[in-house]
Parts: sequence; C-alpha cells; structure tokens
Amino acid sequence: MLKLFHDTLETESEVIPGVETQHSIIYVFKGRVDINSQAVEEGTAVYVGDFATVKTGKTATTLWRWELVPENDPIHLLKGKGVKTVLKLSRKIKMFELVPTSRWLFRLDGIINHEGATSFHSHLGSGIRCLVEGQIRVFSNKGECSDNTKPGDTWYEEGAYPVASTSDPGNKATFLRVMILPPEFEDNPNTLVIIGKNSTAKSQRKDYVQKIITLR
Repeated sequence: MLKLFHDTLETESEVIPGVETQHSIIYVFKGRVDINSQAVEEGTAVYVGDFATVKTGKTATTLWRWELVPENDPIHLLKGKGVKTVLKLSRKIKMFELVPTSRWLFRLDGIINHEGATSFHSHLGSGIRCLVEGQIRVFSNKGECSDNTKPGDTWYEEGAYPVASTSDPGNKATFLRVMILPPEFEDNPNTLVIIGKNSTAKSQRKDYVQKIITLR
C-alpha cells in the first residue's frame, strides 16, 4: 500500500516513540524539523527506513509523509503532545507485483509551474500526488479523476492508466509526486509515455529524494 499522511507539529513537539514504518519519504511543507537529529528545512525531503525520531524546535511544522507498507500494516498515526495526523490517501498499486524481496525505486520529485493541458499520457510507475499551489484538473477514462485547487489536495495516478492534466487559463500548478518505479529508473528522470497529441502543457521538474528499497 502507498499512503500519504499530513502531519502537523506545534513548536517544541516530539513524535513519541517516533516514525515506525518500513519505507517513508517525509517532505517539510511548512517550518523546520529534526529527523534522526538531522535538520530538514522547509521545501526539502528525506527518505526514512524502519524508524526515525522527529522533533520540532521554535517553529511549528507541517509534514507530508508518504509510506510504502504491506497491505495488512496498521495505520501509522503519529503521536505526541502537539502532534496531529490525517491520512489523506491510501491506494494499492496495481501495475506491479510488490512482493517481499523485490526491489523498487521510491522517488519524490516535483512538477513546477505546470500550465496548459497535456495530451493523454501514462507513466512507467504509479504514485500519489499532492498540490503545493495553483490548480490542476486530472481526467482519466479508466483511472481516477480529480480537481485540485488547494494546497494539500491529493490524487492518485495508476501509471498504466492514461490521464490528461489541465490547468485552467491564467492558472499554474506546482505539485509533488511520490512514485514507485523499477530500479533501472534510478538515473532516468523520464517516466512519461505520450499517447495523445496536441499537448499545450509547459512545466519544469525538480528532484527531491529517491532510494532503491527492498520490500520485506
């Protein structure tokens, strides 16, 4: 299962006992946080395996936390004084057989200032997106559809199901995407497969963090 949580931590807060999950990518949407005694600033992210300590200082913080866990894994709501957690989205990835001992690329990147409309396209991996700012509408004949207008709006794209994405005239969208990909994409940022024609979309891409992982 791929899950996305939104966590809020008040000043001088600590997650008790910590983040416990097989594989996580944690992005700092607002504020600053110490993860395993490493300072993680706003707009940056880290990969976490198995366990991590999480503390805030004099800045309240909002985290976006993606998990890749077994289907029967419990929901990992963070606990502690001044700590709140919301499970935003949870999906079972269908396009791959995610079995124990298999290896995958766990990647967080961002699409910056998307404007216009894409033609129908697919991706060579599946994942959960989260809107940072702007507006974007996602349409699919087989997959999920969504209209995302607020920071934190979340949607899932099953990579094998074609989608078209549109930002209305005068609008742009910046969003993050965590994707599960075959390991051979470690040095290849391009997961796009163009299907339709007449795309007017423009955007830039930004790398945050990626890790080749082994499932258990």
